[in-house]
Amino acid sequence: MHIHLLLATLAALLSGPLWYAAARHRPALLSFLDGFVLVSISGLVLIEVLPEASTSGGLWTLVFVVLGLFGPTLLEQRLAHARREAHLLALGLAILGLVLHSLGDGAALSAEGAQLMHATHHHAHEALGLAIAIHSIPVGLVVWWLLFPVFGYGLPLLALLAMCAGTVGGYLGGASLAGLLGAQGWAWFQALIAGSILHVIFGRPHLDEATTQEHSLPPYEGLGNLAALGLLAWMMLAHPSPLATAEAPWLTVFGLAAPWLLLAHVLWGAVAGIRAPGAPWRAALQQAFVRSVDLSAVWVLLGGAGLTLLREWNVLTLPLPPTGSLHHAALGLLALLYAGALMRRGGRAWIADVLPQRAHHH
Repeated sequence: MHIHLLLATLAALLSGPLWYAAARHRPALLSFLDGFVLVSISGLVLIEVLPEASTSGGLWTLVFVVLGLFGPTLLEQRLAHARREAHLLALGLAILGLVLHSLGDGAALSAEGAQLMHATHHHAHEALGLAIAIHSIPVGLVVWWLLFPVFGYGLPLLALLAMCAGTVGGYLGGASLAGLLGAQGWAWFQALIAGSILHVIFGRPHLDEATTQEHSLPPYEGLGNLAALGLLAWMMLAHPSPLATAEAPWLTVFGLAAPWLLLAHVLWGAVAGIRAPGAPWRAALQQAFVRSVDLSAVWVLLGGAGLTLLREWNVLTLPLPPTGSLHHAALGLLALLYAGALMRRGGRAWIADVLPQRAHHH
């Protein structure tokens, strides 16, 4: 039984007051934690959970991910309006929704879930458990942020304890739920939970009304992003995975594309730099090159990930040529350039590039 993941989730929920006190007046720390949680959870979900869940759930897995990711948006917008109007009923419904969400988290951690996935999906279940535990940190934080300034200690503490009870209840009742759903239904359920986790993480909690209008501090957020990438790389090496081998499909896709992407960045920078009026040509070329990297990085990563998934699902069956030392060197250089883009902009800016109209807050 994954009791350690359950205990980690409970501790993460109860850590909300500590993070609130530590980060409230420390924007750099808040930005670092935000960047770390964003990338670590997104990576766990996208690298481990979804590929394994899609093996049993098929393409319908994506439908449940989208449902978990975007389904609560309309309700959240209504609740956000109710918060502005100080409607206590709406606030209570929001907390009730988080308690119900904790039931699903607990069920996903249950022993039956591990048994259903043990033969071929053990690492995915571990990854989902880690994602649930880590994403519970901002969940506990947002509960304290919503309730503590208005009600003091009593009500937010009661809400956190209710969420802990919901998690334990879901954990103990998870065997019945997982057995009822079966392997395919359980995979879809995991996808729904994974989407809801991404929903919480992408809708970053803010500590007060002033900070909702402020941007993250990119250097610190970028450091958190890179620290999380290091953690994910360590996990992939520590736990044998097809994604961590030299023959991994994603490595082949990005390796083949890397030289052409570098050439495209250089050409884009050259054309844009030459056309820049009234600027020294070297500075203009450098700025245009950096801008091309910053603006295209997220789209390159999404495109490569999409192509990799299509090959894994046998939608694209065109054979790929082998990669050589040139491709590996180009891929390493491209990774350094994109790491620099993270430091300059932060992962939140990448999300804003993909979802520019999205604006909701937990």
